[in-house]
Amino acid sequence: MEITSSTNELKIRGSLRPITSLGGNRYTKTTRVAVSTITKISPGLFTAAHEPEPEYLPQFWSAHVHPEGQLYFFRQGPLRVVTDAYLYSATTAEIVCRWVEVVEGLLSTAGVVVGTTFELFLQPEENGCAYYLIDHATCAQFWLQKYNTEDLGLQNFGSASLLKIALEELYWTHVEYFPTHLEGIPAHKLEELGSIFSHGLCDQMTSPVSTFLFTAQQCSVFLKLLQGCKGLNNGYTTCVIARLFSEINRNRIMTYYGQETARLCRNQYVAYGPEPKQCWISTAMAALTFQASDIHRARLEDTFVDHMVYIHLWNQLMDDCLKEWRTSAIGALSGLILHSPLLVLRSPFPMLGPTSAVFLGSALGCSVFLNHKYRPMKGLACTDARDHLESVHSARFGFKFVAFSFSLPRALLLWGFILLLINCWSVLDEYFGQRMVLGFSVFSFLIVLALYGPTSGKLNVSWIKWRGLYRQRNENGGIQMV
Repeated sequence: MEITSSTNELKIRGSLRPITSLGGNRYTKTTRVAVSTITKISPGLFTAAHEPEPEYLPQFWSAHVHPEGQLYFFRQGPLRVVTDAYLYSATTAEIVCRWVEVVEGLLSTAGVVVGTTFELFLQPEENGCAYYLIDHATCAQFWLQKYNTEDLGLQNFGSASLLKIALEELYWTHVEYFPTHLEGIPAHKLEELGSIFSHGLCDQMTSPVSTFLFTAQQCSVFLKLLQGCKGLNNGYTTCVIARLFSEINRNRIMTYYGQETARLCRNQYVAYGPEPKQCWISTAMAALTFQASDIHRARLEDTFVDHMVYIHLWNQLMDDCLKEWRTSAIGALSGLILHSPLLVLRSPFPMLGPTSAVFLGSALGCSVFLNHKYRPMKGLACTDARDHLESVHSARFGFKFVAFSFSLPRALLLWGFILLLINCWSVLDEYFGQRMVLGFSVFSFLIVLALYGPTSGKLNVSWIKWRGLYRQRNENGGIQMV
């Protein structure tokens, strides 16, 4: 929207550009702090009798400071206005006031009745001014003209109710950024937020696939925090409540809250569809990695359902993977040390020793590489974790190859120890004969059976069935004898 306006002192020209609460330059400003020039402190400075001369603002404007420290300005009037432009500069103040007049004129031309709950945000720019409006009564953000969601940097929404949730998220983001001039959050909104977190706490504690974005432990902390906010109508509590409402609305967009097809559990696909089905590549990878690639693939898919990420799941995944890779590195190093006696003993199969050493060395190298690459990713922001998974995800193969690389350290470690064990058998056969090898083999088999048997559901089921058939046969035989 091109605008031209002028007065005797100042002429403004440019476009009035729509933005959202998330589209401002709050965290992207490039200005630097001015070098300090105050070197002397006069007697009694900042006492009641000797206050410094105040900096003046245009009429009806007042200065406020966000709890994080950001200075912003608010105008009380028929149309409430906020801006983080530096109004202590006379030129900047005049520009902002002229743009306020422009917006007021456009509202009048459009026939919009300015309510006492409306609030305008202005961000002067080199070639115009960015703006948006909010309504405190309906908790929504709006603009002066019709725009597509793409024009505002928003995703497309399938229903008006979902769009309303998105605009409410933007409203709460605005309140979070400019909380100090407000009179506080209504008590019923604080009660609503407490109820939301109480339900989220119960959901997280009773369901492993809860869609609530915070863990049970985090919910407990937030509930105590909200209890402390009761009766405190200041900028700090307003900022806290607004930020939490913003997070809740963002999560509701991801779960299609109130829609015909809502996401009722975290691992439910409602947007993109399930991951590609198993194929011969997956079967081969699983066989080579002793099923480890399937385990990692399932974890990755569970963390990235419908291309969204719950940050506590990502952190848990990274924590488990890093522990596994460190354990594999220690095991590989131990295996390489165990090769020392075999250097002086003659083996009937000379290539077994070097081959197992190569596998163990590769396991150590892969562990170090993966630990180095992914250790900084533990504790990533949710959007950064999602971007990484999006970059390594394949539309055709999903996470198959990523899971294979994650499982390589442990797989190489196991293959290395298997070859090391075979080499030990061959050395025993060479020096002590087949009886020693047979005894060692039986001993190894019993150890494997003792470890694998009780932990294998299939083996236990087979043993129970065999024992049941044996007893049934004996009972039938006994009856026939009578």
